[in-house]
Amino acid sequence: MLILLAVTAWLLFKIRVIFPPLVLALLIIYLLNPIVSGLERRRVPRAIGALLAYIVVLGGITLLVIAITPIVSKQVSTFSDQWPEFREKTVKSIQNTTDSIEDTFGTRIDTSQVECLLGADDIDSEDAPTHAECDEATREFRKLISEQASRATEIGGTILEFLLIFILAPLLALYLLIDLPDLQRDVLNLVPEEHREEAADIGSQMGRAVGGFFRGQLFVAMVVFVLSSLGFRIIGLPFWLVIGALAGFTNLIPLVGPFIGGGLGFIIGSLSEGVGLGVKAIIVAVIVQQIDNHIVSPNVMKRTVKLHPVTVMLGLLAGGTLAGFWGVLLAVPAIAVAKILLGHVWTTRVLGLPPQRDPTEVVPDDPKTDEMLEERKDAP
Repeated sequence: MLILLAVTAWLLFKIRVIFPPLVLALLIIYLLNPIVSGLERRRVPRAIGALLAYIVVLGGITLLVIAITPIVSKQVSTFSDQWPEFREKTVKSIQNTTDSIEDTFGTRIDTSQVECLLGADDIDSEDAPTHAECDEATREFRKLISEQASRATEIGGTILEFLLIFILAPLLALYLLIDLPDLQRDVLNLVPEEHREEAADIGSQMGRAVGGFFRGQLFVAMVVFVLSSLGFRIIGLPFWLVIGALAGFTNLIPLVGPFIGGGLGFIIGSLSEGVGLGVKAIIVAVIVQQIDNHIVSPNVMKRTVKLHPVTVMLGLLAGGTLAGFWGVLLAVPAIAVAKILLGHVWTTRVLGLPPQRDPTEVVPDDPKTDEMLEERKDAP
């Protein structure tokens, strides 16, 4: 068994290129399968339902992109025109903050690399580093860029692989969506008949948890995007739509993402019109997160993933270390699946209780469960 596991792990490592498009295809399936299944219950052939789901979802995304592209383009163009002013304010803010910290704690902080990367040598200031100082400070950075540039073939391959992922994943998802019931039946047929019902129940629990998590996360991200953009627009924050979109996108990362939009809004607001606008941006971000945490997420995610925040943070760290972006994206659903499996094994194999739809709960009306609990209560 150990040799078999080792060989399997080696083979999976060798063909790891298939996992990104397959993972993205599974995400698409989890998002679209409720629509396709609903159409199938209304006697629409599954193939036609899958195509209709693609048309509706892709059409909606296309319309959204067409609607916001002019505003985003205008804001990006404005940011490009105002970049020299923002750069100067950023460098001066870094210098003032550094001077304050040095005076307070009596320490020396070298910020020349950050200032030079922002182009401080082009700013007319006595405290700004010179061209020679910036050449020295950024030597290692330029060396790193040169090394990366020499790997142009590898970088081009990575870009091509990235494009293939987003081309192949929707095609894989379409084929799998059409044949999903047959695939589920074939997988269950591999399980011994006496365990087939149990496997089907566990698979159903995992599917609900993972699918509900991803669908819920996307819906919550959209709500955060809309509310953040409106809030930033009301307070007059520059580039409100871009910052709102970033706030919604980063909200896909549990616990960590919500702070990114507020922090970015504070920086842009403070640099453009002073700390007052930056504080208003933070207030908007906090209000949006309170609405999300107490109203939106509890109602959207209440029947999906139930994990302690410490477990989520540790899972994100572990996932990011092992698999980068994909690890962060899949860490929480992977932990949720592990929780369901371990909970089921503990309930049925260790405690000897009958399988429950939720292994963390005990059904009091089940006579066998009551009998088991009474025996354990009387046991030494």
